[in-house]
Amino acid sequence: MEYSQVELVRGIKGRDTSAYEYMISKYSRMIYCLAFKILSGSHSKEDIEECVADVFLDAWVKIGEFDAEKANFRTWLLILTKYQALTYRRKKGLSKVVNIEDIELQDDINLERLVLLRQDQEQVMEIIDSFQEPDREIFIRRFVLGEKINDLARAFNLSRTAIDNRLLRGRKIIKEVLQHE
Repeated sequence: MEYSQVELVRGIKGRDTSAYEYMISKYSRMIYCLAFKILSGSHSKEDIEECVADVFLDAWVKIGEFDAEKANFRTWLLILTKYQALTYRRKKGLSKVVNIEDIELQDDINLERLVLLRQDQEQVMEIIDSFQEPDREIFIRRFVLGEKINDLARAFNLSRTAIDNRLLRGRKIIKEVLQHE
């Protein structure tokens, strides 16, 4: 059975296992490719496959958080994949034992910079979330998921110049908002 995006989301929210199986069959390759891109240098094939399985479980559990107004289902799955893969990568990095005395902060300025950088990232994501479609999705796919401009142009049926212009306008908006804060 084929599902539209609306039917698929409705089916998963209704705990329809055939909708879940359809989601897996339709999106496995895409999710595996992104997880592989993030994890291939540091994780085994089994770890990547486990990450993909965790993404589908997350989608099943967190389907209530999906908002069709903010992103399409495919983009939402890619975002889940990115965060799940980064969590896997972070966990592997944390598995190394680090002696706290070996970590040296030169001064409080470094810590302050890290905090401000994190606040800026959160603020940038809020600004991007305020963009109208398709600009919001273009920004997420370009800067969060790392898609190439030519691929975005094909996906949105726009010229490369149109995508470049949308990204340029969006970056100007972000810069202006951050400067006024």
